[in-house]
Amino acid sequence: MKKLLPLILLAFAFSACQQPEKPNVIEQSLDQGWTLTGDTLDINMQVDVPSVVQQSLYENGLIPHPYLGTVENQLLWISDHPWDYTLHFDVDKYLLEKENVELVFEGIDTYADVSLNGEKLFFADNQFRTWKADVKPLLKDKDNLLEVHFIRYDSTQMALYEQHQPRLPERYAVTRKAPYQHGWDWAPRYKNVGIWKPVKLMGWNEAWLEDAYIVTQTANEKKAELILHLDYESEREEDVEVIIEVGPSTGSGTSAITNQERRTLSLSKGRQHTVLPFTIDNPQLWWPNEMGEQLFYDFEVVLKKDNRVLDSKKFKSGIRTFEMVDEPDSIGRAFYFKVNGVPMYAKGANYVPEEMIETWINADNTLKLLQMAKDAHFNMLRVWGGGIYPSDDFFNICDSLGILVWQDFMYAGTMYPYDEAFLENARIEAEEQVRRLASHPSLALWCGGNEISEGYYNWGWQKSLNWSEEDDQAIKAGYDQLFETILPEAVTLYDGTRPYWPSSPSKGWGRSESLTEGDVHYWGVWWGEQPYEVYREKVGRFNSEYGYQSYPDYQTLLKIAEGEELSKDAEVIAAHQKHARGTRQIDDFIKRYYPDAQPKDFEEYVHLSQLSQAYGMEVAIEAHRTAKPYNMGTLYWQLNDAWPVTSWSSIDYYGNPKVFHERLKTLYAPVLLSLDRKDYGVFVTSDLLRNIDGTLTIKVCNLEDLKLDELEDHPLFEQKVKVEMKANENRKYVVEGLSGCLFKVDLQKVYVKLELTEGDTLTAERKCYFSAFFE
Repeated sequence: MKKLLPLILLAFAFSACQQPEKPNVIEQSLDQGWTLTGDTLDINMQVDVPSVVQQSLYENGLIPHPYLGTVENQLLWISDHPWDYTLHFDVDKYLLEKENVELVFEGIDTYADVSLNGEKLFFADNQFRTWKADVKPLLKDKDNLLEVHFIRYDSTQMALYEQHQPRLPERYAVTRKAPYQHGWDWAPRYKNVGIWKPVKLMGWNEAWLEDAYIVTQTANEKKAELILHLDYESEREEDVEVIIEVGPSTGSGTSAITNQERRTLSLSKGRQHTVLPFTIDNPQLWWPNEMGEQLFYDFEVVLKKDNRVLDSKKFKSGIRTFEMVDEPDSIGRAFYFKVNGVPMYAKGANYVPEEMIETWINADNTLKLLQMAKDAHFNMLRVWGGGIYPSDDFFNICDSLGILVWQDFMYAGTMYPYDEAFLENARIEAEEQVRRLASHPSLALWCGGNEISEGYYNWGWQKSLNWSEEDDQAIKAGYDQLFETILPEAVTLYDGTRPYWPSSPSKGWGRSESLTEGDVHYWGVWWGEQPYEVYREKVGRFNSEYGYQSYPDYQTLLKIAEGEELSKDAEVIAAHQKHARGTRQIDDFIKRYYPDAQPKDFEEYVHLSQLSQAYGMEVAIEAHRTAKPYNMGTLYWQLNDAWPVTSWSSIDYYGNPKVFHERLKTLYAPVLLSLDRKDYGVFVTSDLLRNIDGTLTIKVCNLEDLKLDELEDHPLFEQKVKVEMKANENRKYVVEGLSGCLFKVDLQKVYVKLELTEGDTLTAERKCYFSAFFE
């Protein structure tokens, strides 16, 4: 035995030498095993995070489903009650050995004290940023106690609002929390409370990479100039090696390395941001939907010291340039976008959060929603500033589908505080979000927020809130500090390639210049109750909001009614209509455009509302696209819903397309054929990046023959026109004899069929009606 002992010890020593080296950076998830309790309430729930209280109460059978029936008012108490999340946990022994250990909350919604082992770490007051604390001195190997105490949200917000002088237009202005949760004209007042994003411990020695991402500075078929942004933290000043490896993405997680760069980086002590430019020859470019392919590269960034890996980051991105053109012309100011140097007509919608309970948002539903947008020829979505910043899943899907994102910062419909603490909080939030999203080729531009400048200049806040001249000057100076300095500086410093637009719209829809420069939210039809045909006159340079309401799918209404008899006056229908005039306006327009309609039941009435919406949006989109290049974008309000509701959406909460969304497959197609209702000329509007050489066939047919397509072979009128167009062009063609034919017939009994063929290929077709019933 004595002879064997040295051999055994040697074997153990050899085995120890063969153990893989522990990584320099170690993470430990703290997502599982939390307890959620309500102070003074007999509520004790075991939950995992991400979690919000409303979700956990429902999943534990303590409240009804927040989206069904008429329960909203029964659930408003939740946000004004204190809640406690607690977690007992042990620490990974290798993580505990690290010289630096940080606790990271990726999202806390919203007012909460956070403590570890009885020591307060921080007070959270911003839903949209991460919260971090150095916890190395406080950690034990066993039985640590992490506590998150949420104070009463409503009471805290009200106190802050009442304290703020001068008075601000909206209460939610004082809180960095999703505005829509406070109630909107399509949303209930469900103010979420909870740890709505993951929690983890991060341990490291010497240095680590917090962020690594690339942006495209210039690109063409021969060369791309890229910039690698690095955010790192270091214990000391030292030189390290940075290795950048790049290869075309294969989708399998492995790719052949086509470029490798090695650089020496001089680290400074503490947290730092630096940039490293590099180039790629003969790049494969990423393009928006229907402009080209969505091609990607795999990137790996490795931080080394003395041949030891300190940290590394892997990510995928696409190479493309994006330019916002805002320049004077003979009419006012042109406003449009270029991708890879090519002008792009933007087609899409405004996107709102997919759920009222934010933790119910999931990638599968997002993929289904955005695939429906792609299938309807979208190339852009505007992420509205009254919601939440979308997840990485959302942007990964947009990257893969070729849908560009106009990204608002999360500010909407009010002026904001301008004290030092609020502005510093806003700066941290902006910098984090810009860094997080910069590698996504789908991210097109940053916008300061929604209808803030418009509200200041056009909504009469100065008078309604009794601002003195001094108050007004202070509030405007605060606006300028946030939206003209802090936010654009974050975009410039941490990106440097995306454009920044201070506020959407740039001008209010009641001002004449709103139609000749910048982007416009034209709400004269809905808010002003003008007829749909006014859309033909109110065409801006870029229409970034407009819309009209309709009911959701009838099956959606049956689901939320839970057995209640349905009618437009039913209590459950009223509970899911958040606009004060909504029900009456839907009814008014049904009567205006379908005066002879006599729906036999509410289901038919619901369908009429969708026909009405579809007709109005068809008038608007046709007017916008046929005004190209004067108009270079149309983004209707809104793509989706956050819960089952009567709204402006084209797809309801459960993913059911409305009539309008189905018609987008024609209205947003790469080539749109349109009939000018004034002189009966025909527009051929092309977004194709190639020339067209074809024939346009125009037929006038009887509506009675609509169901018998073969009878179109015997039309009342037929004419053919030669079409020769350049790429990306819009042109109007005169059709000899068409106006004379139409003047002689009852327009309510005919339709015009348009077909564009190139050789034997049908490029585009459309039936144009003179009755809203068919349009």
